[in-house]
Amino acid sequence: MESSSSLLPSQWSDLPLDILELISGRLDHGGSSDAVDLLCLRSVCATWRLCLPLSDNNKKNRLSKFPEYLPFWSSSSPASGFFVLKQSSIYKLEAPLNPSTWLVKLQETSPGKMRVLDLFSNDRICFLPDKFPGKIDLQEFHVRLVRRAYRMEYANNGGGEMSCFWSLSSEKVVIFSSGECSAIMAIHSGGKLGYLKSGDEERWRILDNSWNVIYEDILLYREESYCIVVDDKGKTVIYDVDFKVSDLADGLVGGGGHKKHLVEYPGGEVLLVDKYVKHVWCKSENSKSAVEFRVYKLKREEKRWEEVRELGDVALFIGDDCSFSVQIPAGDSAGGCIFYRDYRNGGRSRRICSDGDGVFNVDISYKAQIFGPIL
Repeated sequence: MESSSSLLPSQWSDLPLDILELISGRLDHGGSSDAVDLLCLRSVCATWRLCLPLSDNNKKNRLSKFPEYLPFWSSSSPASGFFVLKQSSIYKLEAPLNPSTWLVKLQETSPGKMRVLDLFSNDRICFLPDKFPGKIDLQEFHVRLVRRAYRMEYANNGGGEMSCFWSLSSEKVVIFSSGECSAIMAIHSGGKLGYLKSGDEERWRILDNSWNVIYEDILLYREESYCIVVDDKGKTVIYDVDFKVSDLADGLVGGGGHKKHLVEYPGGEVLLVDKYVKHVWCKSENSKSAVEFRVYKLKREEKRWEEVRELGDVALFIGDDCSFSVQIPAGDSAGGCIFYRDYRNGGRSRRICSDGDGVFNVDISYKAQIFGPIL
């Protein structure tokens, strides 16, 4: 007869070590591990924290496939300096017993230590919103990775002066891979597209060096093995990890607005968010800028962009280094809105860790065009 103790439910701490290692290994599958993934796993119990040291995970992320220092755009002179590749991650935090949902952007500074960044840029946030939790217990919060973002920061070698032509950073950076092959793709100064392949990081190689093509955004697509790129006219192409290129969509009529952003919509659809900046003359001020957005959905078979009139219960977030979409609970006023960094606005939107942001409602804008101005 079985003892009563054998009928008790098993504890997570009793999980065999080999199975725990398999679970931990799945977090590192494809080199896409994230520090918070391991933190969540370690938060289950003290035994798991002991068996899964933080330092191990730090060596198994996507950045480890490339040297610590990458060549600068102009690599003809070793004195020109180099780039350091930085990774940050955007998370959605949900407390089961609290209706609040938070979006937060974190950068790991050392194993288990995080820095909070502005959601739309890479500025460090020193003052969090008043209602933001002072302590986040991973046993009480549901944490979901929304998007990873990368950027390259310039580090001087102590050499000569830099030409003003070269940008000292690149915020439009992606890392994509297929099997053992990985590559970094980035938009250079002047809107040129360049790449570095793992194992061949001596210098940047330029893709499509046409003088009249200016690229503006990059998006990883289909499990990060393809890369979609859009230029300032809306013409869109797709690259695989071997840099074979195919056309996706023709440009917008008239070239569209002033800045283009690519966003992946829930379900895998690709959106193009076109930003217009207009100067409005006022009696009290010389001028001020007004921002408007138009959103398009990729019609791949027809190779064109089709304008979208509403976003439903989805909010779009347009950032310097990456843009993303988030499903919003039905009835929440944030659904159908575009959030973006507005340097004229010093306020904060609710549940968004950002020093200054703007909000644009796609649905209201469309209705205004039909029915006239909204008072």
